[in-house]
Amino acid sequence: MSNGLENNPFSALFSSLNEAESFTQQQVELPKSGSDNECLLEKSEVEDSGIISEEAKKCLEINEIVEDIFRLTLNKSAQLSQNGIIKELVFLEDLASTIAPQDWIDIETLEQALFERLLLEDPAIHIVNNHNPEKKSSIADVHATQKEVVTYLYECYRRLLSLKNESKEELQTILSQMQGLVIRNVATALKRPELFESQDLDSQLLYLTVNDSNTKTDLEAFFDNIVNEFISDDGENDAVAALLGAFTPVLDRIHKKMAQSNLFTFNHSHFYLLHIFSTRSYLAEVFIAHSKPKNPSSGFSYSDTLIGSILCISCLPKTHDGLYEFFEKPLLQATSVTEGSIWTATEAIIENLHKLFHSLLKCSNEVRHKTLIWLADCIHANAGRGKLWNSHGLSLGVSTCVSDGFMLNLSSVLLRLCQPFSSDYSDPKLLRIDPTYCAVKVNNEEIRSKGVHMRNLAAETCLIPSLEDVARPTSETYGFVSECFYLAHKALDLGFRVTFEHLIRLNQDLARMQRAFIDAQNQAGANAEVVRAIEERIEMEMTRFLSIRAALLEPQSLSLMAQLIVATAVWLVQVTYDVSTGETPRKSYTLSQFRTVKFPLPEEVPLTLSCVPEFLIENTASFLSFVRRFSPRTLEEQGFVFLDPLLTQVLVFMGSPERMRNPHLRARLAECLESLLPHHNEEQPALNPNPLGSFYRESLFKVHPHRKQIIKSLLDVFVGIEMTGQSVAFEQKFNYRRPMYIVMDYLWQIEEHQVCFQDLAAEAEANMEAVTPPLFLRFINLLMNDAVFLLDEALSNMAQLRQMQTAREAGEWRQLPLHEREQNEGYLQHIGMIARFDNILGRETIHTLEFLTSKITSIFSHSTMVDRIASMLNYFLYHLVGPNKKNFKVKDQKEYEFNPANIVMDICKIYVHLYESDSFCLAVSQDGRSYSPQLFTLAEDVL
Repeated sequence: MSNGLENNPFSALFSSLNEAESFTQQQVELPKSGSDNECLLEKSEVEDSGIISEEAKKCLEINEIVEDIFRLTLNKSAQLSQNGIIKELVFLEDLASTIAPQDWIDIETLEQALFERLLLEDPAIHIVNNHNPEKKSSIADVHATQKEVVTYLYECYRRLLSLKNESKEELQTILSQMQGLVIRNVATALKRPELFESQDLDSQLLYLTVNDSNTKTDLEAFFDNIVNEFISDDGENDAVAALLGAFTPVLDRIHKKMAQSNLFTFNHSHFYLLHIFSTRSYLAEVFIAHSKPKNPSSGFSYSDTLIGSILCISCLPKTHDGLYEFFEKPLLQATSVTEGSIWTATEAIIENLHKLFHSLLKCSNEVRHKTLIWLADCIHANAGRGKLWNSHGLSLGVSTCVSDGFMLNLSSVLLRLCQPFSSDYSDPKLLRIDPTYCAVKVNNEEIRSKGVHMRNLAAETCLIPSLEDVARPTSETYGFVSECFYLAHKALDLGFRVTFEHLIRLNQDLARMQRAFIDAQNQAGANAEVVRAIEERIEMEMTRFLSIRAALLEPQSLSLMAQLIVATAVWLVQVTYDVSTGETPRKSYTLSQFRTVKFPLPEEVPLTLSCVPEFLIENTASFLSFVRRFSPRTLEEQGFVFLDPLLTQVLVFMGSPERMRNPHLRARLAECLESLLPHHNEEQPALNPNPLGSFYRESLFKVHPHRKQIIKSLLDVFVGIEMTGQSVAFEQKFNYRRPMYIVMDYLWQIEEHQVCFQDLAAEAEANMEAVTPPLFLRFINLLMNDAVFLLDEALSNMAQLRQMQTAREAGEWRQLPLHEREQNEGYLQHIGMIARFDNILGRETIHTLEFLTSKITSIFSHSTMVDRIASMLNYFLYHLVGPNKKNFKVKDQKEYEFNPANIVMDICKIYVHLYESDSFCLAVSQDGRSYSPQLFTLAEDVL
């Protein structure tokens, strides 16, 4: 032993080696005292003495673990690790001097040792060169010299986890204590970052989650232990507040990074830390609390939250006055590649957002409640997006609502959440949607117990008005399926519908600009600067148009929207058959079963329709109109099973004011009907219609079980938009009727539908003197009224256009002051637009009369009708073929859709169709206003 003591530096503390040896012997023979973890032998003495007790062995083992895991030491003596690789250890000088002569670290001293280590500004200068001169390591130990507190502690934690999995049972307690110590120091650092003011703790936390070498299992366990430490320190009631204070800096950093990102600079790895937060109840509450807007009543303030900053990332600007980043040279570059890149990036972001919200909603009841409040309040605060002024592109000062991109992304997330009940419309889960959800008025205390988080839906206009002094039916409670369904539809109403309206308006503006550009180019002495300015404006607006279109065409979201729209159609039709709702109040008004759809519909109308908001139908109309114009394959790829429920919904509501009072909305369903037609020649060739899709569309009108209801429903709504109590703006009714003419023209070519027209005509003829005029009689009366008005207006406008064009070409305008010339140019464009509108509708109205009279004649020859139709035909034929026909000849007739030859042809066909009626021939010849013996000779010359 004396040989060993000679090499021990601490032997200098004794007067002789014998005294040192005597002291050592006494220490070895001392009985065990104190705690089990107390080591009574100096490590060097034990090794040199050759006498190692169990306590000493345990002490040495703990010290060895501390060196391996924490890279700490109190001993400067030389030592190699067991495998011969040199250890780099940090010598803790202050602690070593405090507890000398002890030169090892036990579990009691580890806490102090670890704290001293964490406060070292540069651990590298405290490294003890514990190596043999002959064996030098060429690789530095990064862990030993790690300056970053959180990074260092996590590596200690990770090594402890690994060691625990390999160690024997008696060491587990010690290792758990060490693990707890690590977590305690992490919690201390997060609570008191001022102790480490030179360090960026939040970036260190963030780095842990983006470092691929860290396994998800270890990371999630690490955060779980941190949360448990906070709960242990602060108690369950105060833990969320403490965690919020601790993690706010790292969440702020992610928020800042997200706010600075765009589609292609977005770092998806940050989502992993958010995933950890969203799947742990306490951290999820922290996440939701952190995402609370500063001003919850301001819609735009939701953009300035962590969740909102991610929802803003899109191919559209994050603010209403922001710049468009894509399609910078729209007239020179192919758009398909850019669109594909945008869609890929957008889908990745939305998928991550969906996982985030899905985790929050599944995390716990409390977190689900707070998440639903965030979603509902966000949608409520942005209700201004759906106001008329916003839909028309008017900006009332600084916008108070989120961007189009934000709301489209939120809609896409909610569509994914709807998938469990919308992907299969025959699934009974669809019946869990409660039709009375929007009738409930709840206060803040009832939100959770009732299951109604959305605000102010009771003020929404519903399909039918509620009865006076009769409360609308409501259920006792509502489930998540109902909440998710209405959240998704309201988001679509404020997102997809509004953005689509922006796109349509932009498309119209572009058409006007292109006409102005052509006019400017064609003018004699065209100003090159003016032409270039118009071209630059067209390019800028084209960039906007392509960006908005790309956002709306994101394939996955569009496909999921199709699923929800079809599921909604099925559900709404089923609601109309649940006619027992007027009986005694029920606990729940969810549907109990799928019922077979039959016509005629039940006479009784369910009261629940007074609770169903109109925006469900508006969303259907917007979606069908959009896919018809820009993505017909979205529906066609699904085949007949998608088209069938949509036509059923149209038939149930379009011709039934008892089930849907609003005439505007029923007219929108006529637009839906047109959207379901096969593609016709006038549509854009760019749509590349799918032959199989056209087959499905054709089949819809030939094999649908309720196809014979189409004509009656169509005429019902045609007449309904002009009936007393259901009046619409005078010009608007023509907009509504245009798609109806297209539908009637298509259906007339199918014999089965032609017979339906004839049956209605026969019924009308048999009841001409009835108190309530028959449907078909009212229809043809209105048809003739429209024809007279539209053709008269069209011819008047064409004559005015000719006068203005003549004056401009004669140079009269050049003599006017500049502002008058600009006024004239603007008025010319305005008259041209009106003339084009009247020409299109007037032509289609006359064409409708032409094909109807080819098979239906006697009703037009009836004494109450014959004089009107004869005088109308004579009047327009005279103007189109008579001596004044040159008054309507203008430049660019095609631009104004003016085709007098076709109108003359249709008018003459009507004469031919009705010539067998003596009363008609007599009425034609007795018309003293327009008829003359030369009229048909003039017409023949034109033909």
